[in-house]
Amino acid sequence: MNNLTIRNLSHVMGSKKISCSSFMKKNPHWNMAEVKKKTGINYIYESNENEDVLELSYKSSSKTLKKFNKKKIDSIVVVTQTAKNKLPSVSCVLQEKLKLNKNVFTLDINLGCSGFIYALATLHSFFSSNITRNTLLICSDTYTKFLENNDRTCRTIFSDSASSCIVSAHSSNISPVFNFFTDGSGANDLIEKNNYIKMNGSGVFLFTTKTIPNLINNLLKKNNLKIKDIDHFIFHQASKLVLDKLKLELKIPSNKFHINYDKIGNTTSASIPIVLEELIKNKMLKKNNNLMLVGFGVGLSAACCILKWK
Repeated sequence: MNNLTIRNLSHVMGSKKISCSSFMKKNPHWNMAEVKKKTGINYIYESNENEDVLELSYKSSSKTLKKFNKKKIDSIVVVTQTAKNKLPSVSCVLQEKLKLNKNVFTLDINLGCSGFIYALATLHSFFSSNITRNTLLICSDTYTKFLENNDRTCRTIFSDSASSCIVSAHSSNISPVFNFFTDGSGANDLIEKNNYIKMNGSGVFLFTTKTIPNLINNLLKKNNLKIKDIDHFIFHQASKLVLDKLKLELKIPSNKFHINYDKIGNTTSASIPIVLEELIKNKMLKKNNNLMLVGFGVGLSAACCILKWK
């Protein structure tokens, strides 16, 4: 049986740091005090004209690979929805840009805020089939390039970033467990139209608060676990309103519930690995800790998994 080892986590943000309070300069009618009360976000990061998904992915991956033998990388998986070009895939271009082996498996996954967990499930399947052993996994998006300046809902939430890590297979009698949920009837609640991303905040909020508690509780029940058995909950960093609601409904203790949206905004598929990276740097994870990873958003899509930390 194979488990997953996640290591060498690194990330980069778009080069332009913006205080959410500054949005009032161009939009004086926006009630930013009320907005920040709901989002909890103080700063977002924008990529400049020379930074796209490929460039951010390259910068992040270069940091991840500094302390890993490139020759051992046998697959590249990139989670993104905002690549500059529809083809070729970002993963293919990264192979050459990073000077990795040419006999690698490459794959781009077109998913948003649940994408990191979908990627882990995909890799777990690869490992179980002996297709790959060491994957460079990148989550990267540049949503701000697809936002209208007068779109208060999206403009005050989304940040550009890339997170990368090495995901490797290791033999274990414990395997990660996953649970997924998709409701395509809500596709229009977070969608790209005419080159702009639009979000129906109330629709996404309703989907999340209805779906996520059931998704988590079902996964726990299937594995004879309870909330108290999970050491760390790492949710997609959507906003304060969403995460406060989920934390309260699921009765998750504050010391097990981690946030960073206030400092860097909503980084879509990169948000979960960025939080994970912070926990590692702060030495908050211990061997054999049970981690619950939870993603939700565009699709509408949701996913969660339980990992035993190695």
